[in-house]
Amino acid sequence: MPNIFSDYRKHFHNHFGLALIEKGQIDICYHRRDIVTLNNQSIAIFNPQQVHQSYPKNAQGYYVLFLDNQWCNSIKKDYFFEKNIIEDKTVYLRLKLIFEDILIHASPTPEAALQEVMHYLFEDHANQNIQKEKELILKIKLWIEKQDETTLNVANMARFVGCNKSYLIRFFKKETGLTPQQYILNTKVNRAKELLLNYGQQLTLSDISIDSGFFDQSHLNRNFKNRFGTSPKIYKKVNIVQDK
Repeated sequence: MPNIFSDYRKHFHNHFGLALIEKGQIDICYHRRDIVTLNNQSIAIFNPQQVHQSYPKNAQGYYVLFLDNQWCNSIKKDYFFEKNIIEDKTVYLRLKLIFEDILIHASPTPEAALQEVMHYLFEDHANQNIQKEKELILKIKLWIEKQDETTLNVANMARFVGCNKSYLIRFFKKETGLTPQQYILNTKVNRAKELLLNYGQQLTLSDISIDSGFFDQSHLNRNFKNRFGTSPKIYKKVNIVQDK
């Protein structure tokens, strides 16, 4: 993958993700955790919807893969990684070969090999998710998932949970690391990313902008680049979501 990094804003991904690099390093700040460093021969873990921000330092040869949550749960139910950087040279080398097959050689996804290495990673490094979210935050996230672009806003969110808007903003940011509006923007960007990767041949960027709740294409481009470091058009060429 080309070196397309810039300093990303706080964001999250709906899928479980993992990443590695060949050279340089990336400092990653996860919400309510110390900054950790990804370097060559280590693996960065991104739990679904885990807010984070990246600070690359001459990072080259970057590989990232997002895995379907249901597929991951079939390997380990209710998994959660307490450690976001895994130091395991064997897993690093095996994942690197898989990534190269997918991204460089354009080979069909080697699912058997991927399942084997992910089974090892989940069993040896993941925990059961004992980090239970507060009931209000979980309720809000479930509500967000069901909303369309016309109803997804902070005022409706506050009405749904029956609390004061200013209180909701303070509480939500404390628990997630993002304000409700920032979280909603991330949700819209993630929706755009899914449309881009799954329906990019059928839909124009203008269609994707509207369907994901942005005012226009420039609004999508600006927010997409702030979170993923590149434009939607380039992102489609260099990223892959692994379906179950």
